[in-house]
Amino acid sequence: MPQKYDYTGTYSRTGNTLEGEHRLLIAKRPPEKVTPNKPSTYLLEVQTNGQRTYLSSLYPTPTEGVFRMEKGGTWYLVNLGDAYAHVTTQTAP
Repeated sequence: MPQKYDYTGTYSRTGNTLEGEHRLLIAKRPPEKVTPNKPSTYLLEVQTNGQRTYLSSLYPTPTEGVFRMEKGGTWYLVNLGDAYAHVTTQTAP
């Protein structure tokens, strides 16, 4: 049975770090690694042992500061504010 993921919720934001039920880092790809399928911004998840693992690309939407991400077949909307991030589920695009 596939593992279920749930990243919904509100995260406090300090710089590129999002703290909530999960600890996430906002990261940037070098310009030469950006493609139509790999946008410039992506998320890493910080494990309890400090190890960082790739979570998902942050796909831009028409709304500034709002991105889409996908993990385990579930699509999410990520609303990034200066001091917070709010993550909700979304129907598949």
